Amino acid sequence: MPALAATLARALDCETVVVRMRNSTHHWTSAQYGATGLGCLLEQSIALAAAEHAGPLIAADAAMHPLLKDHPLVASEAKVCSFAGIAAFAEADDSGLGEAVGVICALSSERREFGPNATALLESLSELMASLYTQHIELHRQARNSAALEEDVEGTRRLQRQFRQAERMAALGSWRLSLDGKLMDWSQGIYAIHELPMGADISIADAIDFFAASDRARVRSSIERAIETGESYDFEADFVGAKGTVKRVRVSGELEIANGRPAALVGVLQDISEKHRLIHELEYRTQNDALTGLPNRDRFNEKLASVVRSTMERRASLAVVLIELDDLQSVNDSVGRAAGDALLCRASAILRSNWLKGSFAARLGGTQLVLLLQDDQHLSDLGSVLDRFSEELAAPIEYGGKSLPTGASLGASLLHDGGACNGFELLENADRALYVAKRNSGARFHISCAHGCDECDVSDNQDKASVKRAHRAA
Repeated sequence: MPALAATLARALDCETVVVRMRNSTHHWTSAQYGATGLGCLLEQSIALAAAEHAGPLIAADAAMHPLLKDHPLVASEAKVCSFAGIAAFAEADDSGLGEAVGVICALSSERREFGPNATALLESLSELMASLYTQHIELHRQARNSAALEEDVEGTRRLQRQFRQAERMAALGSWRLSLDGKLMDWSQGIYAIHELPMGADISIADAIDFFAASDRARVRSSIERAIETGESYDFEADFVGAKGTVKRVRVSGELEIANGRPAALVGVLQDISEKHRLIHELEYRTQNDALTGLPNRDRFNEKLASVVRSTMERRASLAVVLIELDDLQSVNDSVGRAAGDALLCRASAILRSNWLKGSFAARLGGTQLVLLLQDDQHLSDLGSVLDRFSEELAAPIEYGGKSLPTGASLGASLLHDGGACNGFELLENADRALYVAKRNSGARFHISCAHGCDECDVSDNQDKASVKRAHRAA
């Protein structure tokens, strides 16, 4: 039963799992993984709610479910938010009356959305519990019968197949390690994650080598600490299978207690590569512009605030360059949005050029892009940087047999070494500089100091001496 509890806890990512089954004398026996902190009797009693429901009882919000909402674990301080459980039914005795012979439920203090895999896993575990109970009763009834012994062997094989199926569905496996570290017992799921054939001879040192070099010390120390102090562990790590497949795994371990004494170290290894990939993909989508791949406005604002703080602490300089693609809207209207997208992507590629290495580019939305410049070489000759950038943005681009207009206006805001302002003020000043550049006929860019320094206030269509003075002031 502890293995069932651990399997469901890892598969459904829940803190507490309760398993209750009837023994040969028809009394309930219980096993548990984790705890809510309100007492095992309450936890065991809420598990029986699954026995009053046909099939899986799943509630992302237990407080809204009629079978769960009044239970103390749900109603009192909302200790249980989500519930997923199922009962197992079998013929309990010779009367042939069917009744619940086992229940298993997962409890979480946080909201969990359980999908189809959770339902299938619960149904598999229900079958497993029913088979376990049936096997136990049959073995007890025919203990002295050789035919019963053979049936028990087949039943064990069936249970092993069902357990392996549950492992495959959850992409996990269980393991057991002797306290001297010499004997290891792996389930089929562990071999599958390692990409090794069943029964492959492997030492604990070899097993640790499957983890990424940066994680091996943590795995090794966690095992040693668990054996020495009884401290359990649960964390994620990078992993490389025998066939070279790079994976993300969740590894956990805890002491197995037998007859009141430590007997071995047991644990679970789960392949969470797909979950890890989806989380990172979601994070990327929330932080980057879908079209250009550049960081979006939210990520830029975070970066700007951080850079301004560090710049002032170091008494260094910083420039914010706001870029307006002047012809983007007309291209969208006359040629089509796909052509406008091509303009945006070409501009974003320029912002990623090697000669702008060390800068931070983003898309603010619509026709506007932005660039943070911190490199001393860029800042010492800002006018030349903006001039080159303007020329590259103005280079002709062909789309659908047509030459697209490619004009752009730039507004730069300078923060001198020793100056003080916040990111909003710096960006607002760049916006004013951009307005000056757009209003000034013949100008492609305008540089302005965040503190109104006259020497830095210059457009590229002024005389060369003025631009050079602005360079020196920067």
